[in-house]
Amino acid sequence: MHLLRWQGLQKVQTLRWIELLGCGMVDPAVFASVDEKRIAAGLEPAYDAKKISGFAFGMGVDRIAMMKYGVSDIGQFYAGDVRFLGQFA
Repeated sequence: MHLLRWQGLQKVQTLRWIELLGCGMVDPAVFASVDEKRIAAGLEPAYDAKKISGFAFGMGVDRIAMMKYGVSDIGQFYAGDVRFLGQFA
């Protein structure tokens, strides 16, 4: 990782770490939900949520977009404002 100097971010201050590759454990409820949908579709359960665990990770493209376009609040990407999101289409 690299330290980034960026003055325009409110939630990430100057010379702070920026998480680009977020990761964490999968909630067991996700596996239980998959099994519920499989059972509803007439299939056998695939997971025992008490025995199976998972690790999830992904690229934080929203943070890269914040830096590239000078967006100060990451929440704007998830607020559903079509006028805001239309700038990036």
